[in-house]
Amino acid sequence: MKTFDCVIIGGGVGGMSAAVYAKRRNKNVAIIEKFSLGGEVLELQKIHNFPSQAEIDGITLAQLFSKQIDALGVEVIYDEITSTKLGEPDKTLVGKKDTYVAKSVIIACGMSYIEAGVNENDFLGKGVSYCAVCDANFFKNKPVCVISKDGSGLKAANVLAEVCSEVTVLDEGDLQLFAKANTNKKIKIYSQTKLVKVRGNEKVDGVEYTQNGKIKTLECDGVFISLGRKAKTDIFDIKKDEQGFIITDENMRTSRYGVFAVGDIRKKNLRQIVTACSDGAIAGQLC
Repeated sequence: MKTFDCVIIGGGVGGMSAAVYAKRRNKNVAIIEKFSLGGEVLELQKIHNFPSQAEIDGITLAQLFSKQIDALGVEVIYDEITSTKLGEPDKTLVGKKDTYVAKSVIIACGMSYIEAGVNENDFLGKGVSYCAVCDANFFKNKPVCVISKDGSGLKAANVLAEVCSEVTVLDEGDLQLFAKANTNKKIKIYSQTKLVKVRGNEKVDGVEYTQNGKIKTLECDGVFISLGRKAKTDIFDIKKDEQGFIITDENMRTSRYGVFAVGDIRKKNLRQIVTACSDGAIAGQLC
């Protein structure tokens, strides 16, 4: 068990901004992140609306944030929180690796990737990825597939086609018109498909899927799950709207004392990098 003044769940720009402000108040702060610091920003190839930067890519921006919190001495823990107890003065967060206790909690976990619901997470880091921009270069000159629904994976497919030898889009909907209009010879698009399982031993070597009632196989070295995102807040016993977004006041306070929410996970009108930073600054100053 680890104890902190403030624990921030999520290492996106909102969470890292909160960490900067909390740490500058001499708080013992930790960020708990499931994947990589930067969050959704990592997927952005070009950003044109972040103040002071005419153009910057998401990975570079995330690295700048990361360097800042590292210089301040913010502890970053890679773990996934699976349950929480937020009603007591000391909040308890249970992760897959450890348990964490804090006087205050800032929820900054953003939007969660929609999973395919088969065995894909058994191969995370072994050929399965949720981020084409982040991981495309690991599959340079290799065949990959994109799991898509109603065109959700087409953007990822175009990113991957820049470096991969072949990109196969397996879409649950009807993309026949897109397939006919596609001029990129590296990209193949199949409609009315459903992922059955990811194949492989130590690493991915293919997938099984259904199409028109028949089970088919595809050999590939990488599988990119690109089914979109959703608010995943079921582990937090706090007030939310009908879509699962956390309701806060203007100071990022939730319905639980000592619990704040920032960034895309909270109910708001504008979800941008700069608004996530603003949310984080407020919560970090008040936590």
